[in-house]
Amino acid sequence: MSKVISNTEVLKSKALMVRLVRKKLNRNKMDKDLGQIIRDLKNVSESGAVRVNKSLFAKACTDAYMKVYNDGSKYFYRVTLPWDDRGWRLLGIELFEDFQKTVKGYTKDYRKHVLDFIENIESHIEEARGMLGDAFSMDDYKFISPNGTVDREYLLEQFAFEIEFNTVTSGDDLRATLTEDDREVIAEQINKQATENFQKANQHIITSLHECIFAIHERLCVDENVFRDTLITNLEDLCDLIPKMNIAGDATINELAADAKLKLAKWDPAVLRDVPSIRKDVSNEAKKILKGMEGLL
Repeated sequence: MSKVISNTEVLKSKALMVRLVRKKLNRNKMDKDLGQIIRDLKNVSESGAVRVNKSLFAKACTDAYMKVYNDGSKYFYRVTLPWDDRGWRLLGIELFEDFQKTVKGYTKDYRKHVLDFIENIESHIEEARGMLGDAFSMDDYKFISPNGTVDREYLLEQFAFEIEFNTVTSGDDLRATLTEDDREVIAEQINKQATENFQKANQHIITSLHECIFAIHERLCVDENVFRDTLITNLEDLCDLIPKMNIAGDATINELAADAKLKLAKWDPAVLRDVPSIRKDVSNEAKKILKGMEGLL
């Protein structure tokens, strides 16, 4: 593979660190009393062996905001690369404009559906009362005050979907009052960690591409295997993203993506289902590409 960028100053000019801050109200709650009833009924000797969860709201009540929550999260993780264990991920500068626009859309839609949910919270609780029967307890709803009113401000604080931004740190960013020797040691550690994180992020691109191509080979190599259109469209989307996610400008990765798009992603899924000979050829092409990637994994 061609050499990746290891200079953190170059990396800082080509990427941002982003973190998804997301929260949602937990729709489920463990019911200790119901759990004990079941344990007694079934002669369960260990208290932790059987636990009972109940839904505090009907699923339909939360479907709208949960769809945005899930779709937005999938988008975020699809276009960013792993960076550290604190939730920060790497976003290529070339993707920034589209990223901002798309995430703002998810944030706006999420807030809209959350506000709709909160606006109708009393009716949602009454629906839950009918759904849960004797398992219903108003004490489960922590946003209900002792006088029975809804604390909507507290309830709104249980939801979030927004992005935090940061810059990639290098050893040159140290501003603390340290001796020169201490600064050099710490700077070396920071730069080393940043380079290692970046190389892991770059490896993530290769792994993601390999997984998509392997799925195509695996599903198409047997005529009877059923597959969805996304088997092909997911690869096409990834191949289009890779040049923008490939912050290092690694030519090998870009060439692999272009090759996979040309030989695999160009095919209509319907053709692959209906024409066995083409299906077999595409499976074989996928196998060849996978073979060529062996040294990169």
